[in-house]
Amino acid sequence: MPEICLSTKAWRAGAGWFSQELAAAIARAGATIAFVAPLAEPEAREPSHPNLSRIVTSRELLGSHNRLARWLASARRVAGGLAAVLRLRRSTRTFLFSIPEPLPFSLPLFALLRLSGAQVVLIVHDALPHAWRLPGWARWLERRGLALSYRLADRLVCLSGTNAEVLVKRFGVPHLKIAVIPHGAFRLPRSVRKPLAGNLLAFGSIRPNKHVLETIEAVAGLRRRGVPLRLTIAGEVEDPGYWRRCCAAARKAPEAFVLRPGFVPDDAMPQLLEEAEAVMLPYGTFASQSGVAVLAGLCGRPVIATRSGGLAELLDAGLAGEVITEAATPAAIAAAIMRFRAHPPEEWLSLAEAGKTRLGAALDWDAIGARYVALLREGDVGADIAAERT
Repeated sequence: MPEICLSTKAWRAGAGWFSQELAAAIARAGATIAFVAPLAEPEAREPSHPNLSRIVTSRELLGSHNRLARWLASARRVAGGLAAVLRLRRSTRTFLFSIPEPLPFSLPLFALLRLSGAQVVLIVHDALPHAWRLPGWARWLERRGLALSYRLADRLVCLSGTNAEVLVKRFGVPHLKIAVIPHGAFRLPRSVRKPLAGNLLAFGSIRPNKHVLETIEAVAGLRRRGVPLRLTIAGEVEDPGYWRRCCAAARKAPEAFVLRPGFVPDDAMPQLLEEAEAVMLPYGTFASQSGVAVLAGLCGRPVIATRSGGLAELLDAGLAGEVITEAATPAAIAAAIMRFRAHPPEEWLSLAEAGKTRLGAALDWDAIGARYVALLREGDVGADIAAERT
């Protein structure tokens, strides 16, 4: 009988990898766990341990399928996941959720679990969503749904202190209800090599608060001044209108940009990082932790970044990089790039390697798994952290 159930709808990219690594880490920490999620992509990331039992749910359909097919696939995923969690309630008391189903499904589930006497713990990746599902006139309803999800959960886990402060200030969540446990280190299939001179990388989901457009404008401006730069932009597009603006700006200097919109599979990721002198992270209005920053740091690549959200904590923990000290305008991003280039590449590689060691220790999955187990077993991890922040 599993002591803990970890449930998620995510199965690929950073959100999926996080849950897969966490399930294995909790199992290694000595707790029995049932992991309810779609099959990992790639399957090599599937967690495996004697303490872990696997309940595979359906995936949603991605790509060019018709609307009805996508809706039916999503309905199967939702129904399968909810049924699996409710079946586990007969033998399991503690339920941990990471990227749960949408609010109309997760709120009734949380309520049922609480009414049955179960403990519900919610991992809050983003206290406020990057993209709201409802239009502006109905956004109050979505906000109230989020607030209700935070109230229904017994405990909330944030990956950064900044995200925890959003819960406190914007939703009135008591500090004592929140634990801050960092994002663990991702694995890549192979190690990285020496980068190509002048290559920068903007990687991850493409949306306005990551200032991709401003980065394009900064690189284009530096190219006009004779600075030999090339920027690769790779990741899934969250805002098609914003992406069209980015493409229009990049077309003004096509030799300076490599555009690779769409999901980046595991086997393509190492080459992107191998070729990059730095990973661009000029984030704004950002409170969560950055899986891209973690990936860059653990692969020995420096960053050019703001201190927004969890980036500040990673920089303090050892992530090597040049800080964008002002708001992420094209001028501020360009100035940070030039400060970065004022140092020899070998110096940055040395700093990044040292940072890799420090981050690896700070973001060790076994230590993180042990902290989750202590929290889920009614330990005082969250109270200790909350006391430190008050």
